[in-house]
Amino acid sequence: MSASLLSQLAPDLSVINQYLAEGDIESAQSKLLLIDRTLKALFTSPENLSENDVLFLSDFSIKLNTTVLEISLKKQQAAKELGIHINTQKKINVYKNIK
Repeated sequence: MSASLLSQLAPDLSVINQYLAEGDIESAQSKLLLIDRTLKALFTSPENLSENDVLFLSDFSIKLNTTVLEISLKKQQAAKELGIHINTQKKINVYKNIK
């Protein structure tokens, strides 16, 4: 069972990175939740993990942390851009009301 779960992780992470490249933060976050569930399933019985599995998971953890950081940064950037847009819209509306 753990082998099939492990084999899902790398492709799922690639899909997340593809979503991020396309700017689809919501889909990336949804896929990240699936990876989280997979990892939880793997660690329900850690005694079934081989030494190679542990090494893979250690490497995967580094990649996953980098991806999570990238998602966080993209969300912050999107929030900032949205704030700027809303502020600009408010200024435009005030200007229109003055006329």
